[in-house]
Amino acid sequence: MKHLRSLSLFVVLLAAPAAWCQPASPAIVLHAARLLDVETGKMIAPGEVLVRGDRIAEVGVRVARPAGCEVIDLGDRTLLPGLIDAHVHLFLHPGAEDLQTVEESVPQRTIAAVLAARDDLMGGFTAERDMGTEGAGSADTAVRNSIDAGAIPGPRLRISGNAIDILGGHEDAIGFNPEQHVLPNATWANNALELIRVIRWQFKEGADFIKIYETGHDTLAGAVRSAVPLRTS
Repeated sequence: MKHLRSLSLFVVLLAAPAAWCQPASPAIVLHAARLLDVETGKMIAPGEVLVRGDRIAEVGVRVARPAGCEVIDLGDRTLLPGLIDAHVHLFLHPGAEDLQTVEESVPQRTIAAVLAARDDLMGGFTAERDMGTEGAGSADTAVRNSIDAGAIPGPRLRISGNAIDILGGHEDAIGFNPEQHVLPNATWANNALELIRVIRWQFKEGADFIKIYETGHDTLAGAVRSAVPLRTS
């Protein structure tokens, strides 16, 4: 589609609760050259959306225009539903991830996560699944709850808190000076009873789901070596 410029379908309006996005009065009609109808998988032209307060009331080629409504013409743009990212790490940012978890405090990383959630929302993502805070514990519970309460802007979140690992496993602090006792980026659970205890603790702290690293430090060579006996036995 030539010169297609997409505008995520009311990124803020879909995801931000009423307490953050104050209800608009009168209603707003957004008009654009195209709109993606996800139910049919087809593009319709033109596309309009009626917004009442912080809610989408109607979508179609032409929607109702309540008395006194504001009509915003978005020109040659395409409206589409908010995007979903099923694997994000809001508490990490580009760069040396292992050093971030050692050098940056949990409060600093939480501030970065709040800003990342805002940026993701404004980039078109209205729902995300955060796959572990990588050593920041249950700080993602506070971020999710603040978004749900309307205190900060961000996508709807499903969170796992700290991931669960085995001693010497994937998210353990491997390669650092052992005398420094660098903490792992996940919570240790080395047997069934420890796993049950940690899972209960994660749910107590607000996790929506549990993420478990089942193996040790992962490398391609290690995976090949461990797979060979299985094929030849």
